[in-house]
Amino acid sequence: MCKRWMGKILTAGLLSATLLTGQVPVEAADSNIRVALFIDTGQGYRGVVPAVTLTSGTGLEVTLSGSEGAVKLPALGGNAARFRTDEYHLLVTETSDLNRAQQVAQQLSQRKWDASIQAVQRGGQTLYQVVSGTYDTYQAAAAQAQTVAQATGQQSAVKGPMRLEAGRFGSWQQALDAQQALAGAGLPAYPVLVADNGKLEYAVWIGDEVSQDAVQSLAQKAAAARPGYSYRAAASRAYAVLKKDVYGSETIWKYAFSPQARLIVEPKKGGALPLIGVEERDQRKYRGKIELSEYNGHLTVVNELPLEQYLYGVVGSEMAAGWPLEALKTQAVLARTRAISQGNKYGVANVSDTVYEQAYYGYGRESADIRQAVDETAGEVIRYRGKLVESLYYSNAGGMTADGTEAWGNPVPYLRPVPSEDRGPLETANRWYYVALTDGTLGYVRSDLIRLNGGVNPVGLKQAVIATEGTNLRSGPSTTYHRVLTTLPAGTQVTIIREEAEENAYAWTRGPFTGQEVAAMVNASQDRNKAQRVGETVESLVVTERGPSGRVLEMEANGVTLKVSSPDAHRSIFTQGGGSLRSTKFDVEEMGTFTVLGADGKRREYTRGGSVAVLGADGWESPSTNGYSDQFLIYSGDGDWRTLSKQPMFLFRGYGFGHGLGVSQYGAKAMAENGYDYKQILQHYYQDVTIER
Repeated sequence: MCKRWMGKILTAGLLSATLLTGQVPVEAADSNIRVALFIDTGQGYRGVVPAVTLTSGTGLEVTLSGSEGAVKLPALGGNAARFRTDEYHLLVTETSDLNRAQQVAQQLSQRKWDASIQAVQRGGQTLYQVVSGTYDTYQAAAAQAQTVAQATGQQSAVKGPMRLEAGRFGSWQQALDAQQALAGAGLPAYPVLVADNGKLEYAVWIGDEVSQDAVQSLAQKAAAARPGYSYRAAASRAYAVLKKDVYGSETIWKYAFSPQARLIVEPKKGGALPLIGVEERDQRKYRGKIELSEYNGHLTVVNELPLEQYLYGVVGSEMAAGWPLEALKTQAVLARTRAISQGNKYGVANVSDTVYEQAYYGYGRESADIRQAVDETAGEVIRYRGKLVESLYYSNAGGMTADGTEAWGNPVPYLRPVPSEDRGPLETANRWYYVALTDGTLGYVRSDLIRLNGGVNPVGLKQAVIATEGTNLRSGPSTTYHRVLTTLPAGTQVTIIREEAEENAYAWTRGPFTGQEVAAMVNASQDRNKAQRVGETVESLVVTERGPSGRVLEMEANGVTLKVSSPDAHRSIFTQGGGSLRSTKFDVEEMGTFTVLGADGKRREYTRGGSVAVLGADGWESPSTNGYSDQFLIYSGDGDWRTLSKQPMFLFRGYGFGHGLGVSQYGAKAMAENGYDYKQILQHYYQDVTIER
């Protein structure tokens, strides 16, 4: 059996190797912070959408900002609006039947493609256009149109940002009247808000064309259909084309704004606390304002708000309301230190709202005690020799924090292994039974789905029956990470081998994995790192070196050392259900490798696949153990039952959740419950540091 590998998962952000650079904060503690909700800079958090829908119960105020200044746009009414950059896009279908448009939009959405429905008035009737995506170039849009056609049969037309201007008007209403007159003649006309020399002007533009030739052709058609307008090419750099989108049972304005401009959207003042919602960000609501721009070729959405108010959302996202106040204060100081130290990381934003820096889920995660924790530590940060520390935290240390060498391969003077009392999740976890069926199948069932019947088998193990119909027998004690082996009817007889805690932040398992599954995971990792492959089946997987806290520093598979970018990256090799191991503090149980001790004291090592037999003292072998089942049980002699397999299989048993550097959130909770204040907690996990305003 291998040594244990233990570790933790970072819930606060990416690890950085620049721990001692002491970044000079570009934001003062009492200033604003800019948080990217959607952005792609090529590194760090990368997530974008073609359009966003913003809402506010008090209504929205929109400012258009360009190179010549900013102008406030007129209030158009309603509590919701959609926003996208004015670029190439697809018109997938156009129909007068809303149900048909909804069917096509759903068809696209099922394939994870963007789809919205525009409502247009043309020639006296309402038409519904299913549109999809935003693209920098015609070629990119045309390629997606071909993909959509092949997958759905829908023949999309590529639309673009080239248009005619039909004139400027003295008011918004005059522009609307002109737009309706042109649309009545069958022309695709839109009202437009333009920032020109720092002033707001009202215009009507025609078309969504992809070339200047198409614009010229449209000009001839427009002049014939509605003479009397001064048609010319639309050439403004700061504008918003106004269209209408179907939104539930109503229509809302959609702003298609210039890629050379920005929109700043704020909730109108009114009520105790005006908030702005972002539907595409899980309908979260935010303090402050939302800035929309094109950055690096994508729609970029930034929430700007006061730093201390941002921390209300961070602390509530990283810890839970109701936790001890001193633990919440600990998190507040950590979050503030981390936020200030990021500088202008994303070019147009200091941080993202994800765990690449620290989770920020907006106003919905706030509470009175969380705001109190932030307010009572206002401005406080952690410093080492006068410089900001690398603020690191994670869910659970698994009993001992990590040394810098165990995470990144280099020591950190203010982060050394210390004990961490974070067993709380283990003690409160639901219970599961590890059971054997009458045919020898082994697996896990939740304890509340089993009824004890008072019986015991010949070796003293309790017997029971399944109490509910359709109960899942799983490969491990959780419904999230462990697969269903079979479904059991009520009344099924089982033998209880042992009771275990459900998967939790302190203790967890992954697998068991077959030798072929482990080989596939290892080879994929080795290929990424341009290292030697290990064959089609792994028969030996061992930890060859551990760090001071017991975390894995080095592993071998079939005698080949696994190549990783840093020690903490070992956990990303072994994935299940899309998730990596929770930490590098774990053991590997080689279920197909064991030692048989005979009555005469002789040992027999079993390290290969094939049939397994019971060996007597005289060398006689009984029939194959556990029949045709691949797994079977052996009794250790000291009261423990161990599961073995006839073929190479590997089970990971781990401790902790995160990389292990810095503060364990569950450890901070336990210390606060035991009477420690936030400064004592921080200085337990961080050595030789000061906490300063």
